[in-house]
Amino acid sequence: MNQENSTKKLHYIYDPLCGWCYGIAPLIEVVSHEYPHVLTLHGGGLFTPTRKVTGGDAWKEHVTPIDERISQLSGQIFSQQYRDNLANTEMTLNSLMPIAAILVARKMGDRDVMLLKALQDAYYLDGLNISDKDVLFFIVQKLGFDITLFSTLFTQVNEYEITQHIQQTQQLMHQVNGRGFPTLCIEDNQTYQLIPVENYFGDTKSWTSFLKQTL
Repeated sequence: MNQENSTKKLHYIYDPLCGWCYGIAPLIEVVSHEYPHVLTLHGGGLFTPTRKVTGGDAWKEHVTPIDERISQLSGQIFSQQYRDNLANTEMTLNSLMPIAAILVARKMGDRDVMLLKALQDAYYLDGLNISDKDVLFFIVQKLGFDITLFSTLFTQVNEYEITQHIQQTQQLMHQVNGRGFPTLCIEDNQTYQLIPVENYFGDTKSWTSFLKQTL
């Protein structure tokens, strides 16, 4: 089926600081290459100003076994730089900043999926804090965005817009009976099919076959 003429949509409920979302990044990359017109991102707000996390030994001990499990299932690499940074007590995680950047990237020619991947790589491979505005702007400039336009649009994204976006994401997750991040579902004529994404971790071949049969 020509995806440009298809009425189906693939909704991806994600958070840029979610390790499991990083685990399915290769699957999302397949979708973005093969079916770019059907994919819609919905940022979930795993960490917010009222539910933020600061790095430290306790956080590192909590996250490390989860990351190891994700790596075993998906083959995704969590670098030593990232692992070391988990214990950094000066690092505060806040999902709203990278989600705002991704919303701006969508306005700049549907480049949101590309930016999400770049942010995940920056965080999990390069050990950068993508909750930091200066880091975000560094990554965006590295990708070749018009940094002046990006800065203007980023400044215009206010707290209300971010809150509305996250609330809509949470409503969609509830509607499709999602169980957290990541949640993937296919919308066809206003009906939703929840995708058992855990069945495809580290298996892009089966995932590609599923997409061909479904989209």
